[in-house]
Order: sequence, then C-alpha cells, then structure tokens
Amino acid sequence: RAINAASGRRPVVVLANLSGFDGSPESLARWQLEYGAEIGQAVVRFDGSLIFVVLSRYHGGAYVVFSKTLNPGLRVAALEGSFASVIGGVPAATVVFSREVKRRLARRGGGEEERPAVIAEVAREYDAVHTIERARRVGSVDDILALRQLRPYIIGRLAADHEAAAQSMTGA
Repeated sequence: RAINAASGRRPVVVLANLSGFDGSPESLARWQLEYGAEIGQAVVRFDGSLIFVVLSRYHGGAYVVFSKTLNPGLRVAALEGSFASVIGGVPAATVVFSREVKRRLARRGGGEEERPAVIAEVAREYDAVHTIERARRVGSVDDILALRQLRPYIIGRLAADHEAAAQSMTGA
C-alpha cells in the first residue's frame, strides 16, 4: 500500500532483509505469496525513484518481486557480505539438496539428531556460491556498498533521480 501511495508523488527507499515466499506450508499459511503478489504489482506500476537496499538477505519471493525485470527503473544495492538468490541456503539444503543431506548422513553413519548440522553445512556451501557479488554479476544487484557508503549512496541516488525528473519535465 505504501509503494502504491507514493507512486508518482515521492521516492521510495526499501531497506530490507527478506527471505520472501519459499513455498513452505508456513509461507502459505502466513499469506506471503498473496502479499508478495501485491508488492510485485506495486513495483510494476510504480512511477518514480525506487531504491531497494539489501541489508543481509534477499531470497525467494523478495528476489523475484524486487526485480528490475518488473520495473527497469528499480535500483538495487546491497551491503557487503549480503546474500542473494532465488532460494536461501537452508531452504535449498532442506528441499533442493535433500538427497545430498541424506547421502552425507549415510556416509557419516549419522542419525536424525545430526540432520540439522548437515543441513547447516550444505546451506553454508550453497550460500558461499550465491554471494552478493554473484548477484551483481548476473544483473540482480546494481551496487555493493560498505555500510559507511549507505547514506551517501541513497542521498546521491535520490538527488540524481530528482534532477533527471526535473530535466525531463522542462524538456532540457
């Protein structure tokens, strides 16, 4: 609702640590898919400066909804050390790589009590590949920032977008 209300009126800056919809029963029960679809529609329709900053994680539905594919004017930045991918490490280890988890448990002769540790291990390996630098290489993230750069970055982006909008209104 906030994104829709600001469209055409003022810029929007989203500071986020989002896992988004992951397909789990918990996500469905908490209406994440429906809310994500509403946010996606707002991003598509948004008119103005839209800056999305990843503070830590950017996964699942959030990775899809806050996408330049939906709104080419969206600017995505992330703090150094953040993670970004279609699915986070723990859900990937639990669902996508469940066979690998079982294989490792069997190889170690471990019981079910060791499953969380093996899932964490596989998740760390997955996250080590799906870094924020990789997201920038594939075009999902525009800029990676040190924490001290965050405020100047946002101010600079808003100022540049404001100037561009003012020039387009005057025809300059």
